[in-house]
Amino acid sequence: MSLKESIRRMLPSAVQSRRILAGPLRGEYIVTSWHDYPAALLGYAEPGLMAWFAKNVRPGETWLDLGAHYGYTSLALCRYVGPQGRVFAFEPLLNTAGHLSATRRVNRLSQLTVVPLALADFEEITSVNAQISKAMAQPLATPADNAWVEPILCVALDTLWSRLCHTDQSISGIKMDVEGMEAQALRGMTELLHRHRPKLIIEVHKSRGVDLELLAPFLRQAGYNPAGKLVGKPLSADASYEFVADQTMKAIFATASRIHTAAPALVAK
Repeated sequence: MSLKESIRRMLPSAVQSRRILAGPLRGEYIVTSWHDYPAALLGYAEPGLMAWFAKNVRPGETWLDLGAHYGYTSLALCRYVGPQGRVFAFEPLLNTAGHLSATRRVNRLSQLTVVPLALADFEEITSVNAQISKAMAQPLATPADNAWVEPILCVALDTLWSRLCHTDQSISGIKMDVEGMEAQALRGMTELLHRHRPKLIIEVHKSRGVDLELLAPFLRQAGYNPAGKLVGKPLSADASYEFVADQTMKAIFATASRIHTAAPALVAK
């Protein structure tokens, strides 16, 4: 067990409304626990992503937060789009989505809609078993021994969006952190990506076994040019969040030096 995990286990596990102590979201409230999300409460979570949001999210825009977890990134998106914008936070774990809904209420974020679904490539809402860890769902064909498994509901964004967005179907940007379901999610939103050309920021976890080369065809099919433009969270001390593991992929996605800083948005053709 790592030192980080040992320290985490000693932290309070009670989930309640807590004020973020520092960082770009200082003073906002988030419903979580010290055990599950100390980085958010201390204000140092997702530094590269926060910087990217500051440069790329504008007032009045519509953003989708795929894999919203407890809502730290949703809070940031709400701040940047403002009360006239919209943020749709997709979080398939019902318990976690409930905490995110409480975060919405305590911060009075009328621009935030919490959607208790995962995005995939199913035309109809479909149940998929997922291994649960740290209030996150990881769909696996074979969960680890003694892992807690819950069903999550999945559907294609192309199927769902017209029923969710009311009269305004525009999408300005999408942040994706979906624990290994990146390809399925992209396949299920190809039509909307073609139509709206949103900015994309995709976080890929090497520990989930995702091959970045497999994402390039889906992005090209949706009208994007991924050559040197795929973005994600910069490398961090937590190896599970490294999103370029095989340097042979750099010709398609990014050089090793570039991914240590906030990268530019994925550019549509």
